[in-house]
Amino acid sequence: MTFSAPGFFVFFLPLSVLGFALFGSFGRRSAVAFLAFMSLVFYAEWSVTYLWLLIGSILFNFCVSHLIARNASRERVQTGILSFGIAANLAALGYFKYLFPLLNFFAGHGIGHNVGSIILPLGISFFTFTQIAYLVDLKQGAATPENLLSYFLFVTYFPHLIAGPILHHKEIMPQFREERRYGLNRNDVALGLSWFAMGMFKKVMIADRISAYADSMFHAPRDFGFAGTWAGVLCYAMQLYFDFSGYSDMAVGLARVFSIRFPLNFDSPYKATGIIDFWNRWHMTLTRYITAYVYSPIIFWISRRRMEKGKKSTMRARATLDGFTSLIALPMLFTLFLAGVWHGAGLQYLLYGLMHGTYIVINHAWRTFLPADGQLRRLIKGPVAVGITFICVLFGEVMFRAAGAGSAISIYAGMLGRHHGAGAHTVELAWIVALLALVWLMPNTQELLGEEQREDAPNWNPIKTPRWQPNLAWWLATTCMFLISMAYCTTESTFLYFQF
Repeated sequence: MTFSAPGFFVFFLPLSVLGFALFGSFGRRSAVAFLAFMSLVFYAEWSVTYLWLLIGSILFNFCVSHLIARNASRERVQTGILSFGIAANLAALGYFKYLFPLLNFFAGHGIGHNVGSIILPLGISFFTFTQIAYLVDLKQGAATPENLLSYFLFVTYFPHLIAGPILHHKEIMPQFREERRYGLNRNDVALGLSWFAMGMFKKVMIADRISAYADSMFHAPRDFGFAGTWAGVLCYAMQLYFDFSGYSDMAVGLARVFSIRFPLNFDSPYKATGIIDFWNRWHMTLTRYITAYVYSPIIFWISRRRMEKGKKSTMRARATLDGFTSLIALPMLFTLFLAGVWHGAGLQYLLYGLMHGTYIVINHAWRTFLPADGQLRRLIKGPVAVGITFICVLFGEVMFRAAGAGSAISIYAGMLGRHHGAGAHTVELAWIVALLALVWLMPNTQELLGEEQREDAPNWNPIKTPRWQPNLAWWLATTCMFLISMAYCTTESTFLYFQF
């Protein structure tokens, strides 16, 4: 079941809202248990078989968490339990996500034989990473043991279960405490449903409508010339943007209906003035996760090793070539390599990660070695910086979307004018121009709704629009958006990030 499927908003969501209002009147335990049950129903609609995998993962990690807590005074035992828990989680993820593609890759090169494929459990990366982070923080004393009911809902809560955001226990667990009122808050319901309607409109009426143009080029890149290839790439960029933005809005909105606040996961990334800024705006919870649990531990380990050898590991040391290489470049490349592998088992995902790792290293070098008041830094800022960043992102998205590395190279050749074929259609160009204007000139959903955004990266919106209010005008506008989307939605439509 997806958020844009008719069965979700016609049956599942109304039952969830009414049930929460009913069970919330009996107190915390009944409300939490109801939401956990409905979350399992939500997952089971896709696969009852893999529902048991999800339940098994939750029970396993819950037991590991309590073993870690009980051995708080025994450092080595606690470390061993944590290592076992992480290894088991990664083994399950590796089996479903990487084993079969890897064996078939070797079979294609004459080693072994083809073993077929296996269906990837929806959301396995998200519920696995969420639980690993909890175990790590528990061992470090940054988390406390939870009762089974709260932990179950933390992992399974349906707005984030299948495609994120990657939740952190510190921001979610306190919202399941006894002291909050478990019932419907009409302001939260109004805001949440408006957020959901806007996200659904993005997904159904923009991303799904433009997908055919992108698919035709990516399926047969050699059939398209210079203009046709660029049109296909730009159409995919818009499809991916509004698909992921739409999903993120729908997830945040659904959570808010039940008065649960999710972290923002999407903040106008095509307005970014650099690749570092881009990753602080695109899949924000993934960036936060890999920074906290991959990049930062690597930096800490390298810094400690440098200090043992008598080398400096300060911010000043990073301004030297040796310090920059060991403290920024290599850790960043490794981290983004893992981020690329997380997206999929194909070579194109590995290269996608390395491309963005290289981008970020160059961005860090730009910030580190060029004077802030230098002429080059003054020239490349604002719209110029946005344009350069966007072009870099486009080349990365080609690798992300292509069927393989060879297909991506063929598309790059078309972008450089090496193919002779179909050009861009007038309808495609109209879509591209309209959507680029929407992306670059208009405020995003959380700005329209008056929600908080990151103060360090304000968005530039030349076209000012009125803020959302719980009044009749906004109710009519969002209701129309929802009804139009409902008329065009299909059960076959899925979100692009569901495959991860």
